[in-house]
Parts: sequence; C-alpha cells; structure tokens
Amino acid sequence: GWPAYLLWGASGGPVRGTTNHFLPHMGEQGQHSLFPGGWKRKVWWSDVGVVATLAALTVWGTQVGAAKVLAAYGLPYLGCNFWLVLYTWMQHTDVDVPHYDKAEWNWTKGAFLTIDRPYGGLLDFLHHRIGSTHVLHHVNHSIPHYNAVKATNALKEAFPHLYLYDPTPVWQATWRVLTKCLAVTRTDHGAYVFTDQRPEPKMA
Repeated sequence: GWPAYLLWGASGGPVRGTTNHFLPHMGEQGQHSLFPGGWKRKVWWSDVGVVATLAALTVWGTQVGAAKVLAAYGLPYLGCNFWLVLYTWMQHTDVDVPHYDKAEWNWTKGAFLTIDRPYGGLLDFLHHRIGSTHVLHHVNHSIPHYNAVKATNALKEAFPHLYLYDPTPVWQATWRVLTKCLAVTRTDHGAYVFTDQRPEPKMA
C-alpha cells in the first residue's frame, strides 16, 4: 500500500515511470517529474530527517527493547497507514463510480470520477479537508488547501453534471463500499463498475 507507493510509485500511473519519494532523481525528469525544480533539494533534506528518526528509534530500541518501540511507534504508524489507505479508497470507490479502459478514458473523466464526502469538522480540520475537497485535487493539484473550499464551490457551480458529492455519513458509506464493491463488471457503455455479484466461474 502506502510504503510501496513511496518506494516504487506503485499505483501512481505509468507516466513517471518507477519513482521513489526518497530518491528524487528516479523516474521521469521532464514535464512529468515528481519533484520538479527546487523540490529535489527539499527531498534530500527530508531524507536527513528520516535517517535521523530511524537512528533515534534504533537507539531507543537498544535501551528499552524492540517490543516497546513497536508498541509505541510501530502500531501508531500502522494506524496512520490504515487511515491513509481508507481515505484513498473512499475517495475513488463507490457502487456508482465507473472506471474506464484506455479506449474510453479521457482526462475529464479521470479527474472528476472521484468523490467528495462529509468527514465532519474535526477530520476536515486535521486533514485540511482532503476528503471533502478531493475532486479539486484531481482537477488542479496546485491549489493550496486554504483555498480548497472556495475552489470546490466554483467547481460545483461550473460543472454540476460532473462533480460528485455523496452526503452519506462516511462510516455508512464505508460499509456500503465494503459490502457492495466486491467485483467489477463491464457495462454496455464501456465502463467498469463495482458490484456485489461475483461472476460465476467458467467451467472448463
């Protein structure tokens, strides 16, 4: 999941090639560079922080034991990883959100086929509204979070037939996605949608 994306760009799409969030010169370096311009230097400084943190955890582990470090640091890390995956899953998956193959896909479909949801005031505050203004992120990822609500409202007004918002409370929506998005079927219009009907196995 998340570590594979950071280390190899897993599920990040083919345009950048194999990327690495710790080695900024990996992958495409032109127009589609993951870290253009001065961002490469910032990644190297971030790497220094990562190495320092790992060194501190190692020293801590030698003093109190690996089990305590895993309990105090490893379990919260896994919780954070779970939350990131859950957020991403709910941003891009539901029973009525289609996916397209190469012949049917275009940029507009790809950008707008993601879902804004009501995560509530606390989670919106903690995560800079990443779940309730996520469609905007697909349309223009350079807009900062403090302008996301204003820009999302503009999207709603300009593209009411494309913008997706699901008012279902997020935990109810999560249960629906968990229980109803079990398999994928192709529609007559060339789209792939989730279904809770597993296909019958073909007999040899």
